[in-house]
Amino acid sequence: MTKTITAAAALLALAAPAFAQSMDADGDGNVTLEEAQAAYPDMTAETFASIDSDADGVLSAEEVQAATEAGVL
Repeated sequence: MTKTITAAAALLALAAPAFAQSMDADGDGNVTLEEAQAAYPDMTAETFASIDSDADGVLSAEEVQAATEAGVL
């Protein structure tokens, strides 16, 4: 059981950066609100802001990973 949980956690950790990259339509390494809304049409500016932990107006792979792990995405 522990191996299954560890494998699932590792898979999520690897998938989030890849998913962030797939949302990054212009390939600049960040995800804008518009790019996030293309992947998640119901995403509000408030939800985006709550994920954008450094408040720089874009989501990094790390922020997407944290939101995925927290169940926000």
